[in-house]
Amino acid sequence: MAALIFGIIGGAVIGIICGLVALSKTRTGRFGGRGLAIVGLILSGLWIVVGIIAVVALTLLPSDADHFVPAAGTCFAAEPDGSFYESDVLSCDQPHKVEVFAVFTVPGDQYPGDAAAEKFVERCNSEYAAYAAEDAPNVDIEALRPTAQTWGEGVRTVKCLAVSEEPLTGSAKG
Repeated sequence: MAALIFGIIGGAVIGIICGLVALSKTRTGRFGGRGLAIVGLILSGLWIVVGIIAVVALTLLPSDADHFVPAAGTCFAAEPDGSFYESDVLSCDQPHKVEVFAVFTVPGDQYPGDAAAEKFVERCNSEYAAYAAEDAPNVDIEALRPTAQTWGEGVRTVKCLAVSEEPLTGSAKG
C-alpha cells in the first residue's frame, strides 16, 4: 500500500523502495498486495521519467534571460561581443561608445538566410535618419542581426547601433 501511495504523490524513491520490499514479501504467497506494489513501482518509475524529461527540456531550451534585447535609446560603454547584457546598460548621459537606436523583429519561423537577413540591416540606415538629431555626432551605423546559429537559439531581433570611436556623452536622438 505504501508503494502505491508514494507512487501517486511523487515520492518516487520511497515508492520504489517500498515496492521492492513488498514484492519480496509477497513472493511466497503468504501476503497479499503484489498488484499494489507493482502499480506503485510503475507510478514511481513514471515520476522519475517525467523528472528526467523536465530537467533535459529546461537545460536545452533557450532562456529569455540569455537574450536580453535592449530598447532604442539604450547606451553601452563598448560594442558587444554578439550579445547584450542588462548589467552593461549605461545612462546615455555617461560616456559611452554605443547607442541602440532601433530594434525590430525578423518575421517568420525559419531563418530567412544570410542574404535576406542582411537586407534587414539596411533598414538601420533609414531608422537612424529618423532617430538622430541634425547635429548628432558622426558615428558608424552597425547592426547585430540573427545568424543561422542564433536563430536556432531563439534570437529574432535586429539591433541597430550607432557606434563611435571616441566616448560620447548624451544621446544622438533628435
